[in-house]
Amino acid sequence: MKKFWHILKKILTVAAMLSCAGLFIVVLTSAIQKQDQLTCRNLKVKIDYDSGIAFLTENEIKDRINFLNGENIIGKSLDRIDFRSMEKDVEHNPFVDRAEVFVDGQQNITVEVFQKRPVLRILNNDGVSYYLGEKNEHIPLSDKFTSHVAIAVGNVQMHNSTKRDSTVQADLYHMMLYIRKDGFLNSLVDQLDVKETGEVDVIPKIKGHVIHFGSPSGNIEGKFDRLKIFYREGLEKVGWMKYSAIDLRYMNQVVCEKRDTVESIK
Repeated sequence: MKKFWHILKKILTVAAMLSCAGLFIVVLTSAIQKQDQLTCRNLKVKIDYDSGIAFLTENEIKDRINFLNGENIIGKSLDRIDFRSMEKDVEHNPFVDRAEVFVDGQQNITVEVFQKRPVLRILNNDGVSYYLGEKNEHIPLSDKFTSHVAIAVGNVQMHNSTKRDSTVQADLYHMMLYIRKDGFLNSLVDQLDVKETGEVDVIPKIKGHVIHFGSPSGNIEGKFDRLKIFYREGLEKVGWMKYSAIDLRYMNQVVCEKRDTVESIK
């Protein structure tokens, strides 16, 4: 009798295990089928316009996403959408820094776009023009939006890709990062004129004089500190139109050129 109950117990255990396995398969199959039935209900695009940059429009991002998904992503099964590929494709846009694509609980797909941010516009002697971005990357000009940043003109040749040209651009980039962190300098500097020697003249927004800055590769902070002290203690007393040039190229001094003479200020 004991043997009978032992065998029966084994049979019932196996039956219970098979039953659980069958139930699991049913639930899993149902979940897969339900997942297959989930479709994109809406496409949303968010662009960081609060940065003040507007290279891109929401419609052009939507058009690109729809093109990648067979003309219209709305109604497409979510399990057939390659979100990572969409992110990479959007990031290939020359104005995009990074992109994030995700789906929410309401089956809405959101494309969040972060644009590249210019710090300087280049216009060299060959007529080549582009922006330098915050990460020292090239950003093309746009017919939709113009970024109001300082402009560098002159000898910034990019067509030869020589070491000196690359160095000049790198120096301008670091110089502009410093300028943009200082509220006074950022509102002062309008243009950088790059000479054949690689030295830079700074053209302020307040016209009337030019600032001979010299090489942008060294002692940027010291030169600008002297300039700010001179503006505060010198020009405020004598007036902005007294000098035609302010020279920062000499150690620990500011050399000023009057309209008809030159004087040195320690």
